[in-house]
Amino acid sequence: MKYIFVFTILGILVDQITKFLIRFAFQFSSCVNCLKDMVLTGGQIMGLDVIANRGIEIIPNFFYIICVKNTGGAWGLFSNNVLFLTFISLFVLVLLFSFLVKEEKYTKINIAYYSLLFSGIMGNFIDRFFNGYVTDFLNFYLFGYDYPVFNIADICIVLGMMLMVIDLVRGELYAYKMRKRRDTN
Repeated sequence: MKYIFVFTILGILVDQITKFLIRFAFQFSSCVNCLKDMVLTGGQIMGLDVIANRGIEIIPNFFYIICVKNTGGAWGLFSNNVLFLTFISLFVLVLLFSFLVKEEKYTKINIAYYSLLFSGIMGNFIDRFFNGYVTDFLNFYLFGYDYPVFNIADICIVLGMMLMVIDLVRGELYAYKMRKRRDTN
């Protein structure tokens, strides 16, 4: 369980540091034009193009950095319901912790998904609790679709859920094979 704790703390630190840097850069830009105005009007900063309403262009027509204050959940669901989403986060954290305590043996995959889920949920919880919103900043345009802006915590949650599903399916397949062997004997 100590590995889960260590990796969770590392995940939270990476998430919170990146969010702090984005908030700092977008609020206290030292360039002649305020970076917030540049995001609305376009321009250049440190040799990078700033595309209106997309952000700082990192990979043309694909990846941008922008600062979005998200008061909702994924895809903006439950917008302006920060208190509700904060309680949901707490509920899920308690639920996850109860599953963690019941684990008899920690495998590499469940250490990974518990760490990712705890760090992602805690990272967004910290934002909601202290700021009243979650700072999102990764903006992708995929095949002409403006994908919702997200952050490191969101990546952790998605990866953690994917690993959890893989682990559950793998466990079910193993149990199925064992039943099949038992039935044939």
